[in-house]
Amino acid sequence: TRRTCGYQRRVRGYGKERDEAVISLLDVNNVMAHRVVQLPQMRENMAVSGHDTMPVFAVGSLDHLLLVDDRDPATVDLTSAKLPDPAQGVRSLSFQGDIITVGACRTSLMFYDVRKRDYITDHLLSPIRRQLQYGFVADNYDYHQHRPTSLTLGKSFIHSIMTHCYDDSGLRLFAAGGPLTLELVGNYAAIWE
Repeated sequence: TRRTCGYQRRVRGYGKERDEAVISLLDVNNVMAHRVVQLPQMRENMAVSGHDTMPVFAVGSLDHLLLVDDRDPATVDLTSAKLPDPAQGVRSLSFQGDIITVGACRTSLMFYDVRKRDYITDHLLSPIRRQLQYGFVADNYDYHQHRPTSLTLGKSFIHSIMTHCYDDSGLRLFAAGGPLTLELVGNYAAIWE
């Protein structure tokens, strides 16, 4: 079964990730897979995004970000980067030029530089993270059943960033998501400038 997919507008490529930790790279003109790649990280591969101008895909898993570079017809170059916090879990990805924005489970965004093949860091060499504010969770029976679990931080639930995108100028970022636990009802949405 297919879990997630990413599309490349200008390259006209399409990557779909399946439960078996495999990404199929397809040509959208004939909808045929020209390459199937076994992914080294097999835990919760949840997000795929395609670069707009190059045949490169990013795949996010529970504890890794993987770049799948399909530019060489003979081989596929795989670059793996461990997440700064292994418990984060990638839930959404997007390319903005050579920067990959990573939406994670714990209401945070991180930024990966494709050229440097490393996370963008601050002056202390710690990966830059943008911690987002807490969203809404309905105060119902399920809320009270899950409240004591590790999904909480104080009295607020931690949301996952399930989708995000930049506007055409690249200066504003929309992020949205909700609680990771299926039983909970809630949401998070924000625009960053």
